[in-house]
Amino acid sequence: MGPNGDRYKVVVVDDEVMAVKAICRVIEKYCPELEIAGTAGNGNEGLEMIQKTMPDLVLTDVEMPVMNGLELVRQAGAAMPNLCFVIISGYEDFEYARDAFRGGVLDYLTKPIVPSQMMVTMKNVEEKLRKFYYGQRIGIFRKLCMGETIALEEIQKFFPYKEFYAALLRENGLPRRYSPAKEPELYGTIDEAYMVYGRDNMEELFLIPREVLGKQTLLDYMTRVELRQKTEGSYTTLLYYGEAFSGPEISEKIRDLYYWLNTLSTVGLSQAVDLDKKQFFMGRLPSRDTTEFSGLLQEMEQHAKMERYDQLQKCIEKAFVRWEQEKLPQIWLEQAARRILNFIRTQTRDEKSLIESEYQFEDAFYYSTNMEMLRQNLSVSLYHFPEKEKENYKVDSPEFFEKVKRYLTDHISEPLSLQEISNLFAISQAYMSKLFRKYTRQSYNQYLTGIRMERAKELLEENSGLFVKDIAEMVGYRDQFYFSRIFHSYTGKSPADYIK
Repeated sequence: MGPNGDRYKVVVVDDEVMAVKAICRVIEKYCPELEIAGTAGNGNEGLEMIQKTMPDLVLTDVEMPVMNGLELVRQAGAAMPNLCFVIISGYEDFEYARDAFRGGVLDYLTKPIVPSQMMVTMKNVEEKLRKFYYGQRIGIFRKLCMGETIALEEIQKFFPYKEFYAALLRENGLPRRYSPAKEPELYGTIDEAYMVYGRDNMEELFLIPREVLGKQTLLDYMTRVELRQKTEGSYTTLLYYGEAFSGPEISEKIRDLYYWLNTLSTVGLSQAVDLDKKQFFMGRLPSRDTTEFSGLLQEMEQHAKMERYDQLQKCIEKAFVRWEQEKLPQIWLEQAARRILNFIRTQTRDEKSLIESEYQFEDAFYYSTNMEMLRQNLSVSLYHFPEKEKENYKVDSPEFFEKVKRYLTDHISEPLSLQEISNLFAISQAYMSKLFRKYTRQSYNQYLTGIRMERAKELLEENSGLFVKDIAEMVGYRDQFYFSRIFHSYTGKSPADYIK
């Protein structure tokens, strides 16, 4: 599908009238994805026709008067870097033409034109055009998601549909800040149905053409996606635009989705918000009294001075209960928890590694699915229990960690949340996260995804007859599309391409 949502536009340039007619006849009869936008008899006329019609593909002869085909390719390619070409030349000039210019040239045709051979070549060209435009869309979408500014002409050229829907689905809290740097995860379909991006495996940003969604509402579609992929016990934040918008608005809509995710994401609270109806939720944004929080710190200070650490702990617990009732967003909680942590470190003269403390702080927010779990996970950083530290010392060994890894491998088809594994081995989530960082230099999720994808690769290699859906279930994924996206991110190929 071309940039107008229908066919790719083609300009044919050749000084032989019969050759032009023969080429146009083959394209019109046998190439449904191509549309003749214009023809020309020499390079100069070809350049004018290209500037006038802004085609996707140019078929040009090499030997022509006024301006030859190679010069046309050079000038047109410089003015339109994304323009594609097919070179036409006599057999004796074929090697010369092929070596003379490679940038933007998709294929070559030799004269005299043989219809059957041209049909084969043009089918190959159509496939290359689809892949080229798909690659361009991937690049533009990635840049948009990363906050880069893209020229309006680029968006209009490579996103073929006139109207789109967008939705951002996040499972649990906001992304980790200190994960290893990596390419953003992108998964789209070559048939251009829709595109998906995620900063990690817990997030999906959907860009869906209006025609693809059909008569169903975006909320209905995203609700089904959420039900298929949601992990038991987790919470989700779904932000979406219930009304379709035009291509030039893509950049602004994506930017707003991320802004409101950061603003509204609340630990333990599932939300579905239509951003076209902001007036209905603006009143829910929190405005906390800083005087009230200062009072909390003063109360904590009094308990600390009197060494009433049990009362200090109860004070923090009561604060978390109140914050849960008020549905305060994660971004506010992080600031509050960090101030408490800094206060405790000062009062207790804690010499614990600041780096390790920061990792534990991040893990607490990333893995917690409710406020009580968050408080418990933060307790490792906020206050220490000597008997618990002693217990943890016993399990901090390669032998113990090997048991954990062996369990994950043996139960790879089951849901394996960090909470479940931590409960099974009777240690806190924060401490389990610490063990994975220590022994694998990875987060728990990164390690689990890695062993699942390696097992999926083995299954694809050993059992090419298995359906992707079956392999997904065998490595712990309920949703086939979600599995395919993670597999594509991990290997750079879709499951189907990996088999080939």
